[in-house]
Amino acid sequence: MTQAISGQRITLTGTSEILIRFAGRDASRLSVAVFTGSGALHPLDQMGTTDWRLSGCNYDKLEIVAYITDDKQGGFVNSAYPCTVTIDGTSYSFPEPVEQLAAVIIGEIYTKSGTVRMKVSNEGFTFGIDAYARARNLGDLPIPNRSRPRDNAPRPLPWGDNPSPDRSSPWGEPSPPPRGGAFASGSGVLIGSNLIVTNAHVIDGGNEFALGRTQQRLVPVAVDPMHDLALLQGQIQGEPLPIRINSPVWLGEAVMAAGYPLMEVLGADLKVTTGNVSGLTDGQGDVSRFQFSAPIGSGSSGGAIIDEEGNLIGITSASLAHQNFRDRGAISENVNFGIRAAIVFEMIAAAGMPLPTTAAQAGGNRRDVTNRLRNSVVSILVSA
Repeated sequence: MTQAISGQRITLTGTSEILIRFAGRDASRLSVAVFTGSGALHPLDQMGTTDWRLSGCNYDKLEIVAYITDDKQGGFVNSAYPCTVTIDGTSYSFPEPVEQLAAVIIGEIYTKSGTVRMKVSNEGFTFGIDAYARARNLGDLPIPNRSRPRDNAPRPLPWGDNPSPDRSSPWGEPSPPPRGGAFASGSGVLIGSNLIVTNAHVIDGGNEFALGRTQQRLVPVAVDPMHDLALLQGQIQGEPLPIRINSPVWLGEAVMAAGYPLMEVLGADLKVTTGNVSGLTDGQGDVSRFQFSAPIGSGSSGGAIIDEEGNLIGITSASLAHQNFRDRGAISENVNFGIRAAIVFEMIAAAGMPLPTTAAQAGGNRRDVTNRLRNSVVSILVSA
């Protein structure tokens, strides 16, 4: 396979056949469309859930665009990569966009001096196919699969639009279902092959659990109510996050918190905030927890707290109950609690599961660290 680079020109013929395949964990959320220079759609054959075929490229100008069909639920095309484009039997690995995009122009086909070429592109639109359509003045042109329903969606909770049951964390952070009703939600961290850690209070009272984006079923394999941890298994695509256990959490060190807070308001894509370790115990001297200042919200429970190199140092557990302090005339902002990663490691061992083998990371810039989090931190849907 040949590695294509952004801006490269690939020569085509008037009868070239182009096959496009995405193989990443969110590939099933993508669709591919081809737009002509006059603002029309060119026919494209969908060969499978993640495969498309384009034939007959003797056009003056075409743009091949891949986009998240349900981008109103969050997410970017990046997690659907790698992308392979096969032209007349030669396969090219197309570059992943540098930025996080919900619609990406894979290639631009044009004719110059009688020769048909494809320009390799990895540019696009953060706000998805609708933004592309506005930029190209496509008007009311119907976008293929734009309203495609998601397959295997979890069933609504039996209480419908009624007020949700109390799913409050014992440490003060509620994790209600998204507004309008259907699911309770939380966050989780991939720490081993098909193994996720989250908070015990995230799954408390639930009977069915699924990954937020793919709806892949998850099964609890161990719960530690004392430390507010739970392990879930399922068929999960992604990269386990390395656990830092050989060096202690230190006061003042910079951290990032990653999770899926307030999905009904902020969208279903990953959120990352920054802060520092502000205390080495919880409010009652429990050394299994620490305090941190990176902002979190309802639904962040079970998410990752990482160091500057991208290593897991804790699991988000809760925030201080702000209203209780305001009622007493005090203010508490960004006083949050995490469970030390060493406890997670011990829980895995106690449950008889294979111990994580991902080596701790060193170095790297914040962009690289954040991009790795997209493959390691997941949302979890809970139904009764």
